[in-house]
Amino acid sequence: MPKVNIQQVNPERYAQVKAAQDSLKRQCSGMMKMVRLCPYCDHRVENVVRGEHGYTFAKCSNCGEEVVFPPVSFRKTS
Repeated sequence: MPKVNIQQVNPERYAQVKAAQDSLKRQCSGMMKMVRLCPYCDHRVENVVRGEHGYTFAKCSNCGEEVVFPPVSFRKTS
């Protein structure tokens, strides 16, 4: 359950951000994706879209452990 319903609190900001997010989602559709799983409980922590990504720090919503993911780089194989 969200702590704040931003759509009701600030509808103008919500509309601006929603439009930008929808645009980003359209850009990412069809791209190669990877799922990062929690090493403790195998719960999905985040989705990563093709590109270069540095270290990521995340907290697993399932077990509550803080996890660090190493850098990842997607590239085509010949």
